Amino acid sequence: MYDNDNVTYRIGINWKDIIIKIIMFGLFVLLLLWLFPKADLGVFYDTVYTNNIKTMKEAARNYYTVDRLPKNVGDKSSLTLKEMVDNKMLIRFTDKDGKTCDESTSKVEVTKLSDNEYSLKVQLSCGEQNDYILETIGCTNICSNGTCTTIINNGNNSSSGTIANNTPPTNNGPDTEIVDRDEPTEGDVKGDGYVINTTLYQHRKAVVTTKTIYTCPEGYTKNGTQCIKKATGATIDATPVYNPDQTITVDAKLGNGESHIETAKPIKTEVGTDYTCPTGYTLNGSYCIKYTDATEKKGDTTYTCPSGYTRNGTTCTKTYNATYHAGSTSYSCPNGGTLNGKTCTLTTGATSNTTYTCPSGYSKNGSSCYKVYNATASTTYTCPSGWSRNGSTCTKSSTQTQAASASTSYGSWVNKGTQYYTSSSKAYTGTTSKLVLQGAISGATCGSPCGNKGIWYKYIYYTRSTNTTYTCPSGWSRSGSTCSKTTTQTQNATANTTYSCPNGGTRNGSTCTLSANATPNTTYTCPSGYTRNGTNCTKTYNATPSTGNGYYSCPNGGTLNGSTCTLTTTATPNYGQTTYTCPTGYTYNSTTKKCEHKISATATKKYSYSCPTGFTASGTGETMTCSRVVKTEGKYYCEDSDAKLEGNKCIKIVKGDIKGYTCPTDYNLNGDKCTKETTVTVDANVTTENSTSYKYTWSEKSYLEGWEFTGKTKTQTKSYTAGQK
Repeated sequence: MYDNDNVTYRIGINWKDIIIKIIMFGLFVLLLLWLFPKADLGVFYDTVYTNNIKTMKEAARNYYTVDRLPKNVGDKSSLTLKEMVDNKMLIRFTDKDGKTCDESTSKVEVTKLSDNEYSLKVQLSCGEQNDYILETIGCTNICSNGTCTTIINNGNNSSSGTIANNTPPTNNGPDTEIVDRDEPTEGDVKGDGYVINTTLYQHRKAVVTTKTIYTCPEGYTKNGTQCIKKATGATIDATPVYNPDQTITVDAKLGNGESHIETAKPIKTEVGTDYTCPTGYTLNGSYCIKYTDATEKKGDTTYTCPSGYTRNGTTCTKTYNATYHAGSTSYSCPNGGTLNGKTCTLTTGATSNTTYTCPSGYSKNGSSCYKVYNATASTTYTCPSGWSRNGSTCTKSSTQTQAASASTSYGSWVNKGTQYYTSSSKAYTGTTSKLVLQGAISGATCGSPCGNKGIWYKYIYYTRSTNTTYTCPSGWSRSGSTCSKTTTQTQNATANTTYSCPNGGTRNGSTCTLSANATPNTTYTCPSGYTRNGTNCTKTYNATPSTGNGYYSCPNGGTLNGSTCTLTTTATPNYGQTTYTCPTGYTYNSTTKKCEHKISATATKKYSYSCPTGFTASGTGETMTCSRVVKTEGKYYCEDSDAKLEGNKCIKIVKGDIKGYTCPTDYNLNGDKCTKETTVTVDANVTTENSTSYKYTWSEKSYLEGWEFTGKTKTQTKSYTAGQK
């Protein structure tokens, strides 16, 4: 800072002005960005992709003329993008990143749909963009003027789809379907935007609901997935319950020397038990058994073949190469000579010494004029029996079969209840069932069904489920437990060529000769190489050898088919194990091969009655009475022999009357009998019911994977602003 004439000057930077200018410049840049937004490169890239796929389509339309279309329905013909580039049909495509499009997966493909209709598929894969279009091709060339076009977006494209032509679609057009569309067509723009009429397609998908239903046999009650019912088991005598005993005291009698009758109760002794069964049952010990025939099911029969054979049902076949026998060599004279061994002799008339003249176009041969021209050839092709011909090729398809590889898995063991036997050697372990010994118990401990006597053995019966899966080798198809594979043989058809002479000439092989009379002279000469004998000329030359067709034979007795022999024999049957099933509640007896329904027999105890010593019996059974005549004098006595004399008193204990009966646990009282009630449990019968409903959706795509097009369409209008994708 310095002073000049009292004026003060300051030298420095005005930071405030600089900051204000920077802020103003930034606002100006933001205003420019807002007024001039960045171009939407996505639309540009989509346009490039669309143009590329259109270019492929046009190249395919020009390439697939009638002579290049597939010949048979279902046949296909394709060209990869690489082949199209290599054949100079178009130049290489690049994606938005400058990388070359995938030239192996990008291709055009034509499929013959019917006698006069084809489909053209054009697929282009460039980076993230992967899409294809479908077109219909007519019988003479590709459809034009924007018709017969179907465009499908497979969902893998980052864009929304492509347009195959510039003709706006109508809602009623039967040939054109547009699934997705990004760009407006000509005439769509309205104001500062545009609208697109999009066709929506209704699709439906079947939803199958499976309901599992469990049912029980008659008499059973369903409990979840099982069926139960109450069954009557063993019957035993109920235990009586008595009222309290009573003591009866009466005066004793004093004997006066007279006789009197003394009575006593008979002695009741158990001597055994009688068992009885209901009608239709047979008594077996203390049980009643009803028999019925078991249902016999033969085991599955499998068949095996010797080594090297292939099984087809119950037949084994073996294919091997037939033995080829070369054809024998024969000789022929191509010029019409006479064959003698391996030599041909050609004889012709000598040419007279006079000259001969022939009509125009004829050649002179000795005394004849001839004109040679090519015969008209007609070639046909034939195939051996059982082969199909396609042009000059024969094909035959054959199906090989073999048994699928079986893999069986098993479920967990399921306890099916307790069983009792009088033998300790019943235990076994099978594939799907087993019987496990638990130990010995007394009949009294077992109760029903052991019969209360003897030693019984307790077992637990288990079963488990099986699940068999079948697999086939790679390339084979499985049907149930059988694998099959179809192979196609190809060989050249036999060509049969015939020749004809349309102008009346004489045919010699593939050549026709037309003869005319020449004007003769009087002298004769022979052609070079001929020997004249009078008026004849003779020429000798080697015959032309030709090898005859060989043939094939089957040395082992097989059947010849082309060059292959097939040997057939009967497969060896292997019979599966026969099984037997019984009705519900029955048990199969492998010894008698019968089904048995076993219940306890009705037990009735047997008693014998007798009188005490000195007493005389009167009557039988429960009505028996016992009495005796006694004399007493000066002594007390009791008239009732069951009473006890105590002094001058007779005391008798009278047992209380029965007031009821009781049964052990799990038994039901029925009068004076106890019946055991058991619960029988079986698996419920399982059935399934399928119900089908449909789920519907609308889509801009005419084809949705896993959905069915219902045939219904509708139009949806979409509005877009300018610059909007």
